[in-house]
Amino acid sequence: MMLLVPANPLQPRRPADHFAPEAHAARAAGIDVAVIDHDALTRDDPHRAIAAVPASGSAVYHGWMLRSDQ
Repeated sequence: MMLLVPANPLQPRRPADHFAPEAHAARAAGIDVAVIDHDALTRDDPHRAIAAVPASGSAVYHGWMLRSDQ
């Protein structure tokens, strides 16, 4: 299981400040964490949005709200 959180726009390899505590807690519990580019996702560029996400396993997204088609 992996936790996906939005990336910090100014530091794209780090979780957004709002989600950093959850990402830290997940890592401390042994859960893998990856960041996604939320802006790319909302611009309908899902491949760019998940470019830093490993391609294996299942994941749960905890982040800013999205439309159902996103």
